[in-house]
Amino acid sequence: MLDNYEFLQRKKEEFANEPIIPPPLVTGNDLIALGMKPGPKFGEILEAVETRQLEGALKTHEEALEWVKREYKN
Repeated sequence: MLDNYEFLQRKKEEFANEPIIPPPLVTGNDLIALGMKPGPKFGEILEAVETRQLEGALKTHEEALEWVKREYKN
């Protein structure tokens, strides 16, 4: 039982400084820089990027921008 407690204490300390939700990989300004026009679609795109980021499919700003270009740029 003590082993479990000590393990959980170590994990608590390990993750104490990590943000619960990481900063977004892509912002509306990034979408504008890609030549997209602001509108309701922005929310959909940003939500899709965030979902993939939280799933671990997108890890960097560059990966996220490339994904947006592939999926949404006409």
